[in-house]
Formats: sequence, C-alpha cells, structure tokens
Amino acid sequence: MINPFLSRRLASVLLTFCLFSSAVEATVLQDYGDPNAARLWRQLAALERGESKDVIHILQLGDSHTGGDYFTQAYRERLQQRFGNAGIGWITPGYVKNQRSAQVLMKMAGQWNTRISRANPENFPLGGVASMPSFGAYMEIVPKQPLNGVYRVSIWSRKVSDQAAGGWKLAFPDGDIRDLAPPVGNDWQVSYVIGSGAELNSLFLRSEGNSTELGGIAIDAIAPGVSVDALGIVGATQRVISRWQPEAVRDQLRWRRPQLLILSYGTNEAFDSKPDFDAYRLDLQTTIRQLRSAAPEAAILLIGAPNSAKKTGPGESAGCRYKLPMALRTVQTIQRETAVAEKLLYWDWAAAMGGDCAIQRYAEANPPLARPDLVHFTEDGYARSGNALYEALMQKYQQHRSAR
Repeated sequence: MINPFLSRRLASVLLTFCLFSSAVEATVLQDYGDPNAARLWRQLAALERGESKDVIHILQLGDSHTGGDYFTQAYRERLQQRFGNAGIGWITPGYVKNQRSAQVLMKMAGQWNTRISRANPENFPLGGVASMPSFGAYMEIVPKQPLNGVYRVSIWSRKVSDQAAGGWKLAFPDGDIRDLAPPVGNDWQVSYVIGSGAELNSLFLRSEGNSTELGGIAIDAIAPGVSVDALGIVGATQRVISRWQPEAVRDQLRWRRPQLLILSYGTNEAFDSKPDFDAYRLDLQTTIRQLRSAAPEAAILLIGAPNSAKKTGPGESAGCRYKLPMALRTVQTIQRETAVAEKLLYWDWAAAMGGDCAIQRYAEANPPLARPDLVHFTEDGYARSGNALYEALMQKYQQHRSAR
C-alpha cells in the first residue's frame, strides 16, 4: 500500500522541480535594439576584470513586487557578489505601510506626514513618496548588514512654505554629526555629506526646521561596484509616474545617472475592471520616452507582468483551476509590443514562472512560492524570480563578452 504522506511529498518535490525547470527554460532576456545595452555590458565587464572604479546604478520602479524589495534583493545580492558592492543605494524616504527595504529598517520618531502618489498629483519626487517631519521628529536608519567603510549620504528635500527652511543633521555610526545644507526653494534639491560606517550602528536623520519635506535618501559606498535602487509603491500602476513632478524626475535621474532603468508594473493594470488599453499603451510609451530623455545613457528594461489569478469574479479561462485577470494577457501583449517599438530590453516574468497557471502551482508548492491571494509571492517565490532575472541578465552579458 502506498503511504499517502510520501505520495503527497513526492508530488510536491516533482512540482517544485517542474517549476524550477520551466523557469530556467524561459529566462531569456530579449534585446529589441536598446541603444545603451552594449555600454552596460562593457561597464560590467570592466568591473569584473578589475579595470574600473565606476559604480553601476540600477534603478527599478514598480508596484508592490518592487515595494517589498524581496525580488530586487535576490538579484542585487548576486550582482554585488560578482561585480562589487557599491552600497545600499536609493531608499524610500521613510516607513510606508506594507512596504520594506531588504537593506535597512526605518524607524520614525515624532510626527511625520507621509504623502504617496497613488492618487495625489502634487509635487512628488522620483519614487512618488515624500515625508514631512514636525519639529523635533527624527528618523533612525538601521542597516541590516555591516555598514563599514566610507559612505556618501545624499538627501533630497524641498521647502513647503515661504519661511526659511531648516537643514538636516545626520549622525553617522561612528558618532560624527554632519550638517546638510537646507533647500532654498520649493523644487527638490540635493545635498550630501561623507562619513564612516561602523558595523551595525544606526544613522540618525533629524530636521532642523519644520518647513522642509524629505523626498529621497541615498546611501552610497565610496567604492566601485553595483547598487540596486528599489522604488516601488504598493497598489501602483505605471501611470503613477505621470504624477511625479517632471522637473524632479529629470533632475534626479540626471543626478543618479543610472546605467539600467527597470520598469516593473502591470499587475494592478491586469485587475482593472474597466481598462482603457489605448490610454495604457500611450501612457507607457510616454513614460519610456520621458525616462529615456532624462537618462539618455541608461539601458531600459521592461519587465512583463507576472502571472496572477482570480479566485472569484469574471476572468479569462486558461485551463487552470482559477481564471486569469481579464486584462492580463492584453497588458502583457502591450508591454512586449512597446518594448519592440521603443527598442528596449524585455523580460517575460510570466513565462519565466512557467506560463498561464504558474501562480497556482507556486501557491501549491511545498514550501509555498506564492501567497493565497494568487497575486503576491512568498519570500522564496520572489527570490526564485529575482534569481531568474539575474541569470537572464548574465546570459545576455556573457553573450556580449563572447562576441567581442
């Protein structure tokens, strides 16, 4: 007689094997003619050979899949192990509910008013989050890994009234306290200081006035390597970028000079009950051209929306237990067609997962790779997808090196 426990366990092992095999077979990164991709591969090669002291900034904009920083952390770790660790990078300016950083804990003391750009079109910086402290409020930034060496900490802020704005004080882990220059206008401006890290001690950021809003923090090592900035917003669609101040997006991208820009949206568009696909196509095209203009040296990677499913309500049948979101296939098609038309890099996340029913197989795996909502992944599931993207990037990188 067959032991039912062993049968279930064997089925789980086989399921996990199939999931892994499907993902490996479908991790191809498409290059539809990106004008800056070859430069990116050359810069990575120079870092790997030890011939470069440059920093390669990778900046990912997206929805909750980016806002949780599990997906991005998986490929961040692999890239930094291979090419060098250039620091924590650009982080959301404060704690946002249901979001996290894989690299730091954010502790907010005192009163802070945090604005998020999901629906509010007011003066937002790149990333779409801004935090306003009351008098005496401060932020503790706790690194999750040792913060040794010399770091540049950059702060983006702006005045919100006609009163003279106060600056910011930053306490480094070694006890050094530095002053950051206050903003002189209502547009987003950057100031920075350089100091030393020391193991796992915190950085403390305090406002010296109550008329200065915080719009970005970057913690960069003074060392060559790779940094990966994850700026995501839970519940966001790609259209959220249109709510950010165009001048801020331009100025911040020119300051950051990313070598690779990644757009990872589409899940929330797929669940839209009344989609306007013509508007979505135009918005996506407009956003890409805006980003290309602001970061003319960056390669742009568009990630196709991952597989997801609906347990209730109308949807598209795909031969799975649950239906696909009604707009998912069309959103994915528009993303790929836009990547071709705009000459981008493209990675099909849904295909890398294993196709139409993949999220349901992920949820049934042992341990689970997807949450019961059939939209979000577990930490293991995000790690698997992030590692698949890393392998796809490295495959294209190796092809470039071999062709030289």
